[in-house]
Amino acid sequence: MADRPCFYVDRCLGKSVVEALRQAGAVVESHDDHFAQDAPDEDWIPDVSRRGWVILAKDKNIRRWRGEREAVLVLGARVFTLCSGNLRGAEMARLFVRHIAEMEALAAGLAPPFVAVVGQNGIEVVYPTSDPPAG
Repeated sequence: MADRPCFYVDRCLGKSVVEALRQAGAVVESHDDHFAQDAPDEDWIPDVSRRGWVILAKDKNIRRWRGEREAVLVLGARVFTLCSGNLRGAEMARLFVRHIAEMEALAAGLAPPFVAVVGQNGIEVVYPTSDPPAG
């Protein structure tokens, strides 16, 4: 299906996530196929965003860390991250596969930039927030 988003799997997720998503029919690109193992996030996020790929990671703090956060915002990145960075490879793969249809729908329908957290009970968009402005 040509209109499906392409998911970029960050190196921290491992090969089991790449394979599980491909077996589930997702369009997937692996970090190791495009970048050096030690490439800083600030280096690959711009390239991945320009290509229109949707980032899968396990670092839910990406929306907070200087450098990564600015890259996500300025470059219009679309990011799905796991609710916990302590999951094993098989658990990470199961979570992403279980929510693949919802991730594809959000990637197609939600204007970038955005960061969404994938958890056992679904997906929560954490940036942009729906909280009213303070004041």
